[in-house]
Amino acid sequence: MADTEKTAADFNTKVLPASERIMDCLDLSALPGELRDTAGIESAVYLKEVLDRVKLPEEDDIPGATTADGKPLSRWRIPGTRLSIVRVQDGSQEGAYLFSPEMVRQAAKIYRAAEQLPYRKDGPKVSPRFYDRYVALTKRQPTLTADTSSPRGTLTLFLDTINQISEMIRAEKHIDRTDPKFLPLVTQVYRCLDLSEIPEYSRDYYAGEAAVCLKEILDRVTVPPPEEIPGPENLQAMEGGEPLVRWQVPNTKITIARVAEGPQRGEYLFTVGTVQRAAEMYEEVKSQPYRTKGRPVSVGFHDWYLSVPANPTVADWVDWLPDGFRHRTLGLAIWQWIGLLLAMIVGLGIMFTIYWVGGIRSESMRQRGLLRYWITTLFAIVAMFVPLVFKHVIWEYLSIRGTALYVAQFSADIVFLMALIAVILAVSSRLADSVVALPKVRSRQLDATLVRILFRVLGIIAAAIVFLEGGRYLGFPLTTLLASAGIGGLAIALSAQGMVKGLFGTVTLLLDRPFRVGDRIVANGHDGVVEEIGLRSTKIRSFLSNHLISIPNDQMAESEIENVGKRKHISRISDLHIPIDTPREKVDQAVTSIRAILDNHEGMDPEYPPRVYFNEFNPDSFNIRILYWYTPPDLWNYYAFCEKVNLQIFKVFDQHGIQFSLPLRHSYWKHDDEQGPLEVTFLGNGVDVKTGVDVTADTSDQASPGPG
Repeated sequence: MADTEKTAADFNTKVLPASERIMDCLDLSALPGELRDTAGIESAVYLKEVLDRVKLPEEDDIPGATTADGKPLSRWRIPGTRLSIVRVQDGSQEGAYLFSPEMVRQAAKIYRAAEQLPYRKDGPKVSPRFYDRYVALTKRQPTLTADTSSPRGTLTLFLDTINQISEMIRAEKHIDRTDPKFLPLVTQVYRCLDLSEIPEYSRDYYAGEAAVCLKEILDRVTVPPPEEIPGPENLQAMEGGEPLVRWQVPNTKITIARVAEGPQRGEYLFTVGTVQRAAEMYEEVKSQPYRTKGRPVSVGFHDWYLSVPANPTVADWVDWLPDGFRHRTLGLAIWQWIGLLLAMIVGLGIMFTIYWVGGIRSESMRQRGLLRYWITTLFAIVAMFVPLVFKHVIWEYLSIRGTALYVAQFSADIVFLMALIAVILAVSSRLADSVVALPKVRSRQLDATLVRILFRVLGIIAAAIVFLEGGRYLGFPLTTLLASAGIGGLAIALSAQGMVKGLFGTVTLLLDRPFRVGDRIVANGHDGVVEEIGLRSTKIRSFLSNHLISIPNDQMAESEIENVGKRKHISRISDLHIPIDTPREKVDQAVTSIRAILDNHEGMDPEYPPRVYFNEFNPDSFNIRILYWYTPPDLWNYYAFCEKVNLQIFKVFDQHGIQFSLPLRHSYWKHDDEQGPLEVTFLGNGVDVKTGVDVTADTSDQASPGPG
């Protein structure tokens, strides 16, 4: 106990005076005044721990105040670290070399990255476990950052920064967003707000209104003095050593809480609930008078935010208008409603005109050249940027704020999302045409169909990804979007099962490739030429009737398909009959003559020579089988060749006196009046079974040829 008291006494008498000299080595200009003592010494502890772990250069290797060319040294980084010492450009310490403000703010992070390293063994003296001893003596844990490391720092930073913005507004009478001094101040204000649950598309607008409403509330209530607001030194003072999690501004619903997760973990920010209810809380207190003591107030700050134009030219025009146009109705001034309505009409009119002209030009340019077809994509791209211009106009020139702003911005973002999807689909279509136009693909029609369908599917997938990401940006949870897509897909699948089956049939046809566009096929009893392979059906032009026939792809995938267009040659198999009483010599002469006619004939494939055989004895004739193959498989040339062969055979048979055998047909007429079929029965030896009459004899008196 005595040792602990002695150590504490030494800390108060020796360490604290030395800390003043340590603070002189740090550039604390970026820290609020209330945090410079506490956060500054904490940063020094972290920096000492880092320097005790890295190898430091020799004194001769440390640069002086000037460079080799005599110019002042502006920055020097300690080798092997991210620690920088910079020359102060202005203020009371101008010209001094101090650890930069960024190093002061990031000292804790740098230490966390280096704390696993061992202490160095040589060089300047090290202080092992200096961080742990500091924590034990001060009974508090240094915080992660300096500006939002405690409720005191966050509230002070918020009020000081927004008061600076208010002073700029009073001086300029409008917000000049191009002023390099303005944007850092706005960013600093937004850093004090927890916007993690605010949709990305509206964070800037939402945060701006919330900050203005919170400032109006704090300007009407009594804000505690800094020493009564929890600071870094109070965060570990709670029982059990647990850090302070939440602090509420007295007599208000405004709450500052420690962020538990995310990129700002450990910082104290105005809670999400406070940000979301800021406008509602302002409505409850706006009738109260502004306070007259304490920090500066910004009288009429909220009204100015809602109605004064951000653009100076528009501000001059509004000043020129009669006072009635500045009267507020439903949250906006009359001149703002008029400007919003005109902006909507002009924006929608421009988009409609662009899409109308672009659609007409796309159809005409598609037939005139691929490059011109690509150029028409500019119509969709230009239309896509119209909603962005609309957003800029209503924010920058019309100064629309509040609910009207959120509705207008949300609607514009939805239109932009739909326009972006249209651009993606248009580009995918043009990419497909570009690939199809390649020489290797142009000659393979089924490949061209596959390319078009593939790019169409890829375009739909890309559009779906953009839709989901855009929905997330607009504030719709991804799980909700996926569930909606799943339910919608199920409903579509149930109501369009035939289309889904056709799609799978299309995939089967494209992968199996039984035919291509331009092939003549026989499928489902239809003989024709394939004109198109679509997502749902295949279109065939009938070979003879010229009718266009559509067959669902699922049926095509399951049917037997004869690809006539894929044949290498056209084959003919013909049987030639000669009478049964023809002498053997003439039969031999017939076979020899036909072989001579077909020998080395037109269109003969050497691998398939013609074949002619006396192959069969028929009951009433001799049969000669003729086989030959014609190539290339041109149907009309083949028919002409067949005609030529037939006429030559006819001529040869006439020369040699060989007759063609025709089927013998007898017609029997019934002479009685009884109904019923005529019964004629023959015995094996030619005798009628019932009458015993020799039916092989001349029966011309009993039967005569009929009209058939």
